[in-house]
Amino acid sequence: MTREILPAPGAAPDQHMTVSGTRTEPHLRLDAAPREITHLVCCRAPSWRRTLCGAESDTVNVAAETLCTMCVEQIETMWPGWRADPEWFCPVDGRSCPDEHEIDLRIAWESGPPAR
Repeated sequence: MTREILPAPGAAPDQHMTVSGTRTEPHLRLDAAPREITHLVCCRAPSWRRTLCGAESDTVNVAAETLCTMCVEQIETMWPGWRADPEWFCPVDGRSCPDEHEIDLRIAWESGPPAR
């Protein structure tokens, strides 16, 4: 699920963009590796490089099936019982998670244009 949405109109640029919207850190590598253990990040985090367990990552794995146990434990520490709640929400801030379209836009932004 290692799932930067383009800033909303009028939103302040994040720490990895200049005022003009130019990226200041390298793109993440896009991967589809279902057998790889995948770390989690908050969808709204300014950077997806530091995962919830504190590991550094340079990959967005869109086919993840196995999640990092330490990331899941960190979520449970932040919001006990999070997965049992019928409403899907962010365990970091308690707000509704972005919809799949917004997540897809963020993945496209984080992974950059296809290599030529």
